Amino acid sequence: MPRLRRLAALATAVALAGGSVFVSGSAHAKAPCYTQAEFEAEQAIRLHTELMVVGLTCGEMSQAGGPSLFAQYKQFTLQHRNDIVSWEKALIGHFKRSRGGNATREFDSFRTRLANETSQRAIALSNPVFCQAYVPAVVKALAMSRQDLMESLKADRPMRLAAVPRCDAPAKPSAARVAAAGGGRPEAIQVAASGAVPSAVTTR
Repeated sequence: MPRLRRLAALATAVALAGGSVFVSGSAHAKAPCYTQAEFEAEQAIRLHTELMVVGLTCGEMSQAGGPSLFAQYKQFTLQHRNDIVSWEKALIGHFKRSRGGNATREFDSFRTRLANETSQRAIALSNPVFCQAYVPAVVKALAMSRQDLMESLKADRPMRLAAVPRCDAPAKPSAARVAAAGGGRPEAIQVAASGAVPSAVTTR
């Protein structure tokens, strides 16, 4: 399946690059705004991508005898595959409407940038510190029911990171600017796992 091949290629690229994948400047261009559905789709893809990178980076912290974090990420992908396809289609539709050209390639570049942002945090903190901070939330996020997952992605949650603002809401800081400024935890994971905005996010 093309979608799964793209995910596998992205995971391989992150692993081979030591957790860092850089993309061309086209992925940084901003579209005007998101509809609510597109905004929630970005939150979902952001979460899914963060889960992948943390699974790759922190797999050794899995419980003895249990599946690795990356194996759990793959199970999460299979469990939510229909929703993931819908989220991807929503974002590809956004890129097609706002930029034209090859919207699928734009989406792939965007997702690679998300992976790079998370992996850069691991590099900045060191893997042990990064994993100690993030693995508990990842484990919880991976175990969420579909109902809890959908609730965590709602567009009305405060302090969301997004590449572009919602059309019906004021602009928020871009994920790239927050990451470049040393922003702390991968927010999509934290919001999904906690059901609320964590203090590490609200105070930065």
